[in-house]
Amino acid sequence: MPRMKKTQKRSKEGESSVEPPPSNHPLAKWFHANEDLIFYELRLAGRKEIPPRYLNPTLLDSHNFSHLKEMLNMQGLLDFMQIREKYYPELTSIAYATLGIESDSQDPSNFSMVFKLGRNTYNVHCSRLASIWNLPLDGCLFEGGKIPLEDWGYDKMRAMQLFNLTQNERSKIPCQTMKDEYRTLLYLVTYILEPRVTGHGNVTDEDLVLMCAMVNDIKINWPFLILHHMLRIKGKDTSGGIGYLCLWTRIFNYLSIDVSNEVVKHLNARCEINEATLHHMGRGKEEAPPHQAQRQQAEQSEPSMRDLMGIMQRMELNQQHLSQQMINIQQEQQRIWRSVRRIEAHTFNEDYNMPSDDEDQD
Repeated sequence: MPRMKKTQKRSKEGESSVEPPPSNHPLAKWFHANEDLIFYELRLAGRKEIPPRYLNPTLLDSHNFSHLKEMLNMQGLLDFMQIREKYYPELTSIAYATLGIESDSQDPSNFSMVFKLGRNTYNVHCSRLASIWNLPLDGCLFEGGKIPLEDWGYDKMRAMQLFNLTQNERSKIPCQTMKDEYRTLLYLVTYILEPRVTGHGNVTDEDLVLMCAMVNDIKINWPFLILHHMLRIKGKDTSGGIGYLCLWTRIFNYLSIDVSNEVVKHLNARCEINEATLHHMGRGKEEAPPHQAQRQQAEQSEPSMRDLMGIMQRMELNQQHLSQQMINIQQEQQRIWRSVRRIEAHTFNEDYNMPSDDEDQD
């Protein structure tokens, strides 16, 4: 199991200067220093988890997203996009509390992921990290927002024109005008590559840079970017979410960390990026004629309380109308019977008063 050398400072008395957490604390076994436990409780405990997502590769073929598939292949991301593991949200939050990066000052591409659990310090070299996450280890070093744009002539306005984007009056860039293929690329960026809690319907400057780099076949060192984005997650306030949960599971498995007593969660059907995802985004549907679209919408929409009240009122009016019709029919029936009885009575009287044959002879 790879570990860093311990460089713990000693006090003059020869004892460790690190104050351990209270022994009766339920998380004491995961923290060697009380300051790490305090940081966890103040900044990470109880944070909302960002549900993991994974790509169903058949989506790219079924919608003929050939350009998107080429981009993902070129970046070496197809296998990474399909990672799906059970995950441990609480243990992942604890690991974030001590997360750091060690890198060579002469060669930033030579870096390691470093974190602590209990008295163990773990150091995972970038080459091993890339293997665990099914990612290549080459390309530009993007440090989560610190991107050397001057190196490849990036221009924001041209990038927005490329993706058919415009900025609104709130200085936000909504994604509704993007083509289906690029909209799906943005979904992959904001849910898998750099996951966030909210704002998936708007394109940030960093989203724009990453997508523009991918479209222009500029290869990105994804382990480097992901690790730096993890540090940004750690540094956010309590409103930020905990992401990369499945990637942490792979780290725990590689380091043989005991997770038998940890809270575990499993992916569900909503975690898959598939045909239903496109429909949820409002994309991937053929435009129907206006009258047909209205009819489909009326058929698919559920009636509101106002609609139900209107239906009940119409039913009551129909019932009153039917009752009035029944009354009219009964009155007409009575009128007919009275007419029949008068006719019968008149006929009977004429027959009774008619003279007999004998009386005529006399």
